[in-house]
Amino acid sequence: MEQRRRRKLKNAIIRSRIPFKGALARGYLRACERYLSLRGRDDRRVSANGLALPPGRLRVLVAGTAEIDWFLSSGKAQADYLRRLLSQAGHPVEGMDAILDFGCGCGRIARWFADLLGPQLNGCDYNRELVDWCNANLGFMHARKTELQPPLPYADDSFDFLYVFSVFTHLSVELAERWMGELARVVKPGGLVWFTIHGESYKERLLPEEKTRFDAGEIVVWLPEIEGTNLCGAYWPSASVEGMLGSDFEVLVHLDPQADPTTAEDARLTHDAYLVRRL
Repeated sequence: MEQRRRRKLKNAIIRSRIPFKGALARGYLRACERYLSLRGRDDRRVSANGLALPPGRLRVLVAGTAEIDWFLSSGKAQADYLRRLLSQAGHPVEGMDAILDFGCGCGRIARWFADLLGPQLNGCDYNRELVDWCNANLGFMHARKTELQPPLPYADDSFDFLYVFSVFTHLSVELAERWMGELARVVKPGGLVWFTIHGESYKERLLPEEKTRFDAGEIVVWLPEIEGTNLCGAYWPSASVEGMLGSDFEVLVHLDPQADPTTAEDARLTHDAYLVRRL
């Protein structure tokens, strides 16, 4: 009941036409984050799998929930999926030189790469507090502060592999396209990028008019005024993803949770996910 009320209020804000809607939405989001952080205080665990656990407030910032079991199990499932996916693509992660977790948050996925002996693991995020926590607690990874807008603080052709979980899901179309171009700059020729989007499996969130636009190939974005936050939502038809990739990348794998529910469930993925190669 409580979750349903929050969802109804969120939808009312998203679809309202009131002045200063962005400021109202941001205030609502901050209030929800504080509330959910307090609810997570009952679980007092401070470490898991040999590494520190981020405080509930930081878990809520990146995942919308402070639940530790979800934070750990989903991160491990997705890291394991990436290892399998890269091996199947002929690029096992152990043979790489450098990897970037773009939008690393507080290391939900990255913590499961702590055992890597070969590649240097890097992370970046535009939230200074999350970056500082990673550097203080995840010694196997070097994280850097970025801005919401490009560029990244890395040289051309720096990385063999970049992974991007739930970042393009919260950006305007213009900014998503700019970031995809920036990822093409920092990944090596022949290097790989994995990213997720809200695709067909999220279409049921949309209003009938929005579904019509989506089915016609239009990208639907909620609250672009506060892009970069969890309340901004972007919904991408598959054809529009090809347009975002342009001539920089080719698609190797598209995981559609509706078409392959078994793999999606094993990887704890509800988003569409793409593995692409830089040309």
